[in-house]
Amino acid sequence: MSDAKSNKMTKWIGFIILTLAAGLIYRVPYLKTVFYDNMVSDFGLTNTQIGLLMTVYSLTKTILYIPGGILADKFDNRKMLLGSTGLLAILTFWYATSPGFAVLRVIYFFLAISNVLFWVSFVKAVRLFGSEDEQGSVFGYSEGIRAVAGLIINFAALGILGVYISSTCPLRYVLIFYGIVYVIMGVFMFFLLPHDDKKENVATSVKDYINVLKVPSVWLVAILVLCAYSVQVAAEYTTTYLTTVFGMSAVVAGIVATIRSYGIGIFSAPIIGKVSDKVGSYTKTLIGLFVIEIIFGIALIAIPGKPNFLILAIVVVLALATVYYAVRGVYYATMGEAGVPVAMTGTATGIISVIGYLPDSYENTILGNFLDKYAAAGFNYVFGTIVVFALLGIGVCFIIRFVGKRKKAQTEKYRKLI
Repeated sequence: MSDAKSNKMTKWIGFIILTLAAGLIYRVPYLKTVFYDNMVSDFGLTNTQIGLLMTVYSLTKTILYIPGGILADKFDNRKMLLGSTGLLAILTFWYATSPGFAVLRVIYFFLAISNVLFWVSFVKAVRLFGSEDEQGSVFGYSEGIRAVAGLIINFAALGILGVYISSTCPLRYVLIFYGIVYVIMGVFMFFLLPHDDKKENVATSVKDYINVLKVPSVWLVAILVLCAYSVQVAAEYTTTYLTTVFGMSAVVAGIVATIRSYGIGIFSAPIIGKVSDKVGSYTKTLIGLFVIEIIFGIALIAIPGKPNFLILAIVVVLALATVYYAVRGVYYATMGEAGVPVAMTGTATGIISVIGYLPDSYENTILGNFLDKYAAAGFNYVFGTIVVFALLGIGVCFIIRFVGKRKKAQTEKYRKLI
């Protein structure tokens, strides 16, 4: 095998390992998603305490996204990724010792630090893996691989819980398993991730960091992600929609939720990512996807809440999930089209993450209030949210296209003058 082929293979193996790790880093801080009852029974936590742990985690992440992005631009990506993975492994083993609530608050604070440093470095690393014409593919593949990782690790963790279910603290063994996985991932990344010695990909001065705050396209991409993520948050209510409106059993609803949350992303994000590269415009692809989300949002409002329409509702729910996973696989790819400098990717990702994931702090409360107030009729407001934010997303895409084209025209004009 030639050196070129060998280097390319090593590069893509490194990409797969890195992306698998990205699909696993949130398992511990979001332990409640799958193991909520075990957190109560095994660690003696109350519902309020679990909520407070997530508040510590979320607030810390929000505060640190931008500083974390600056660090990602300042230091070697490989060191940032390895350091954050190592910290995550240590914290996970510490968590497995069943510490009290006071210590868990400290652990969740540092889990947030670890996750932020990994995430901003990961987005920059993925962007560097492909050329500007391959951004849809690399981000699409990364989203698909992350879905695979989430699917496999969830089933494996549930299997381990089943093996140790009769022990006094079965969740401890799940955490030990996660910790071992993080160590293995760290070892693989140590040997397979390339050193980022390219000076052009590293920011060097305080002025550089201030300048990125002045780039309109960074804020536009952040608003785009906010629109896309708002659609996703609303779409996650489709499981309870199926059980509440159509009387679907919890078991069947769980199967649909698993397919919706993990299975679909394995295929849709990579395929649409590749298609968007062929189209030559990530915003143009997103406009089409947002239009489809609007159609499905309206369809969910229009479908009668009768048992004989259940199959149709399931089809629309899974189709909607296919689209929003495709959107997730493309929206970070718009950074190049919007004119965000590669050297500023980390800082830009910090800003985008702060704004883009804001719906976590308010949307669930608003939508939950709709459901409490209007019962089954509240789902019309939930799905109306999908339509509204998809429309806003289309508007932002058009603005990004306009700004990107104008910046490109100015660059070409400057080159001709030279």
